[in-house]
Amino acid sequence: MAGNPVITAVTDIASSPDEVWKVLTDFASYAQWHPVLRFVDMPTEILPGTQLRAQVSTGTETDGEYSFTVVHYEAPRRLAWEGGIPDVLTGRHSFVLEPCDGGTRFTESEEFTGTAAVETVEPARSQMEEGYASYGRALKERLLTGH
Repeated sequence: MAGNPVITAVTDIASSPDEVWKVLTDFASYAQWHPVLRFVDMPTEILPGTQLRAQVSTGTETDGEYSFTVVHYEAPRRLAWEGGIPDVLTGRHSFVLEPCDGGTRFTESEEFTGTAAVETVEPARSQMEEGYASYGRALKERLLTGH
């Protein structure tokens, strides 16, 4: 849909897509490396339609527990989930892993839809872009150091 705000961050990681995928989809370990996201009540299997619940802690009024539905799961290439309030503000968050120079080009993006999408996302665009870039850096650090 044209006109929907999209936030994107790209990180090159010196690990294979399989290695990146393993960390990216180990939802139980997010609290150990992700700066703002901690998953709760982990399902035993992740497939399209799986419900995920996560605690978001950014230090803002948007902090809280959120539910997401997995809409795409293609190991080790692409993961996407969706959540929000239908017709008001919904985000489709995706992660794409592509082989690049012996490592992985990791692209994290989120497309926002709904009546409040533009007025909610645009004023916070630069802060959101930096946040997403920090998530890629944290994933890269986790793969490089294990921490």
